[in-house]
Amino acid sequence: MKKVVSIAFAALLLLGFSACRATKKIQQVIVKKDTVAVIDTPVLKLPTHADTVRMANEVLVNVEKKYISFNTFSAKIKVDYTNNKGKQPDFVANVRMLKDSVIWISLSNDIGIEGIRVLITKDSIKMLDKLANTYQVRPLSHIQELAQLPFTFSDLQNILVGNPIFFSKDSITSYSNSPNGYSILTYSTLFKNLLSVSADYSITKSKLDDNDPALNRTCDLIYNDFENKAGVLFSTQRQITISQRNKLEVQLKFKDYKFNEELSYPFTVPKKFKRI
Repeated sequence: MKKVVSIAFAALLLLGFSACRATKKIQQVIVKKDTVAVIDTPVLKLPTHADTVRMANEVLVNVEKKYISFNTFSAKIKVDYTNNKGKQPDFVANVRMLKDSVIWISLSNDIGIEGIRVLITKDSIKMLDKLANTYQVRPLSHIQELAQLPFTFSDLQNILVGNPIFFSKDSITSYSNSPNGYSILTYSTLFKNLLSVSADYSITKSKLDDNDPALNRTCDLIYNDFENKAGVLFSTQRQITISQRNKLEVQLKFKDYKFNEELSYPFTVPKKFKRI
């Protein structure tokens, strides 16, 4: 367990939206005896951009009703991941969060031996490597380097609880629906974001594609196995793929999770630990 794996995700994929095509008036001529009758077939009215925004906003209102709000959050997560060097040993992440303040993570092997403890605040990441007896402090931007995406502290919180990120409802460019749900595409400063929503307004997929082709960053997140616990609809299985120069694939399986319980965030550096 040599590195901290940032729990991160998002999405790529452009949703094509049909352009307005010219309408044709269809006339049918019926000749009966000496009378000619001309019948106009009603013209199909295609949706305008304003219609698209209105329909998409109606969906988003319902999506926002399922936005997960919390004061504290804790979870036990089994993490499987593969990087450019192949499949890596899986581990268990115990996570505790105090909203807008602290994210505490303990990484251990499958028999419960803790190897790494991490404390993330709005401006820094502190990490204890209990196997190497080392201690390090890095700026929060270190997560951006690991994940190859510009995550903020708020983004990390939303990722862990399952709320969408990099999504702006003020920049909707296309919308579509089907019997299975809805797709909404937005543009932000950094990304195109395609959000897939089920018929019951749960987020099932988020796809990001970098607006800068030179960076070529993409991130794909899939949410599965929802359950309703204490009034919160929560995805207990997630699949994350992040690609730029290298590729990272992560599987998150939430074994347990709780909201709004009193938590502690212990992080003491032993004297024998060497700062690196």
